[in-house]
Amino acid sequence: MSWLLALVYSVAPCEDSAPWPCKEESCSAPEIDCASLHTSCSARFSDIFRSPPSAHLSKYVYEVCPRTCGRCSDSGAGSVDDICISWRQTSDCSASGKRQPQRDVDCSATVRSGWSGYCECRGGVRAADSGCEHEEFTCQDMCTKQWEWLREQRKQRQGGDGADEPFSADDNLKKLYKRGKGFYVMGNTELALRHFREALKLDPEHQECKADYKQAKKLSKILEKIEGVMGKEVEGKGRQKQLERDDQYEEARQLLSDALELLPPSVYRASLYRDLCICNTKTRRQDESLKVCTKHSEHDSQSAASNLLLAEALLLNEKFEEAISTYRRIIEQDEHNKEARQGLQQAEKLLKRSKEHDHYKVLQVSRSSTSREIKRAYHKLAVEYHPDKNPTDREAAEAKFKLVAEAYEVLSDEDKRRRYDAGEDLSGNEEQQQQQGQRTGWMHHGGQHVHVRFG
Repeated sequence: MSWLLALVYSVAPCEDSAPWPCKEESCSAPEIDCASLHTSCSARFSDIFRSPPSAHLSKYVYEVCPRTCGRCSDSGAGSVDDICISWRQTSDCSASGKRQPQRDVDCSATVRSGWSGYCECRGGVRAADSGCEHEEFTCQDMCTKQWEWLREQRKQRQGGDGADEPFSADDNLKKLYKRGKGFYVMGNTELALRHFREALKLDPEHQECKADYKQAKKLSKILEKIEGVMGKEVEGKGRQKQLERDDQYEEARQLLSDALELLPPSVYRASLYRDLCICNTKTRRQDESLKVCTKHSEHDSQSAASNLLLAEALLLNEKFEEAISTYRRIIEQDEHNKEARQGLQQAEKLLKRSKEHDHYKVLQVSRSSTSREIKRAYHKLAVEYHPDKNPTDREAAEAKFKLVAEAYEVLSDEDKRRRYDAGEDLSGNEEQQQQQGQRTGWMHHGGQHVHVRFG
């Protein structure tokens, strides 16, 4: 709390210096005052003018124009109107939940029961951290009360005389950087960047602050892109919609990998691993999905949600027994978990099928294979096992040819493949269509007529 109190009394009384004559072509008037430099507070005079005033040659603008640049003690507390910035909405009925900036409201709006988040006040001060159950309030009132409490704490620390402590740029720099670092490791990138910027105004060459600022800025941009990609509505129908969805997952997968390469604080890594786990599973990347989903489960303290994702990755990698064990572990913790029970049934069916005729094994492809890879494998095996190509062992070749045809019948059709992957028994439909195909002399696969030719 000491850093909050420092906001209230860490500046000293000050006034802007008088105007200075300016004869350069870029000057808008014969004399330049602080008001004309309000956008350049963090710059040196030597960076702005070729011939700066000799008295201010190496100084920053905020040192000469403290009042214009907001460095005076009487601007430290802020007026009633500008003491509040905004209500910051979060998810999961927790003030530390994921930010939902599209639901932020201004300070005068009523924060209603059912909303979760916090009030952001001027100077990086937070107030009214709230879950979903609370009385209605406005952030304007909450920020005002918070600053009044801080002022009262200041008076008590100073023995009630209210005198300002001496201003120290070094102390302020350390406090701003420490606060920014604290917000960063807690997952509040927005406030972290704001504090890092203020610290760099005091010392633009502070190496640790510069490094953290660059990392946080890069991470913030990537997170915005990820949110835009993952939240984008996919148009179209059928196969076209699925292709667009796959492209969406692939784009998000690359952005998530870029974010993790920045080595962000652990509070970010759990959600990044979660989303990357989902993208790798949806795009049927076997090795990557298992690796990332395992890491997510470790970062998320083996929660039920993370274990459900891990079980999906285990199914994709045909580790059915491990998936069954994972689902059972979830059910032991929560016997009413519907997703775990459905997943357990699917895993048990897939395990049973894997010990019989598995379509993927028949075609010698993996569960993550694309439709093109499946088609290529089918044509190769259809030629290899066609009875006309095996006159010496025609009966065995015909049996294998039928298995290959049945496997392709299911895996070449997106809907059937989805149902097959879910553990549904399609044997009845396959036999009926196979008989129809034998009567007509053509093989019907995925709604297409396939005829094997030999030259």
